[in-house]
Amino acid sequence: MNNSNLFFAALNALTNNGCPLDLARTAAFIVANDDPFQPDLGRTAEQQQIIQETLPYLQSGIYDQFETIDETPNPLTHGQFLGNFGGELPDETIWRLAEGDSTALNDITNDATKDRASSIFTRLNELGVWE
Repeated sequence: MNNSNLFFAALNALTNNGCPLDLARTAAFIVANDDPFQPDLGRTAEQQQIIQETLPYLQSGIYDQFETIDETPNPLTHGQFLGNFGGELPDETIWRLAEGDSTALNDITNDATKDRASSIFTRLNELGVWE
């Protein structure tokens, strides 16, 4: 597994929103192994289908317009922030973070959550995902 923190965050976000445990574990493993340098994050068609099955558990509001994370403007960043903070932060905050808006960090009141979000934001920024 490439990112155990992401695995547990995705697992928690999914199970906290009612996703069946086996499906949540499988999806969390997929997200934790995403490769930002590969097309479709390195996911197989089967893995993409599994992720699609989990999206209804994370969607509310702004994400309802998309059938899959791959339809968002930047699937890598939306996948990372949704996987880590879906169900924990409002979708609008997640959206703004995923779109590269660092001011969204100021909307996070929990220090531990803010630190995690800031760390992810910094790593994605260093990768140049919003350039």
